[in-house]
Amino acid sequence: MNMVQPGTRILVADSDRAVLEMLQIRLDLAGYHALAARSGPAALEMAHNMRPALMVLDLAITEMTAFEVMAALQRDVSRPCGQILLVGKRLGVDEVKRGAALGVRACMLKPFSGADLVERVGKMLKPASPAPSPAGAVGSRMPPAGRPSPSSDVFI
Repeated sequence: MNMVQPGTRILVADSDRAVLEMLQIRLDLAGYHALAARSGPAALEMAHNMRPALMVLDLAITEMTAFEVMAALQRDVSRPCGQILLVGKRLGVDEVKRGAALGVRACMLKPFSGADLVERVGKMLKPASPAPSPAGAVGSRMPPAGRPSPSSDVFI
């Protein structure tokens, strides 16, 4: 069940027109208000003007690097951008670490299905659950040992 507020703004920034249109359609069908940008500068402008709840940012965006876009968003504290989902064909450990330092909340390797992206967006926008009770307390919701909690900084 999708718990999204109707019209939640999602900015998709990808220089590949086919990918951009597919993701925009999938997000619209899922109840989001999808915005599209085909370049880094366009993504920055839309992020500043529309204040999306989440940005899907392709690592290979044109005219600016994805890292330049994220750094510019981070510098402008007067107009905060929502969460960032970094996507790309060549996402390695270095890119993930660099993205995390610039505010990336999650990463996805291309290719992925539109359904997978909608599911990840839904998880990212899901309201945080209340803080868990102390370990051993009745009703404790601690994650099983050895498994990361859902509030980890970056997940792939």
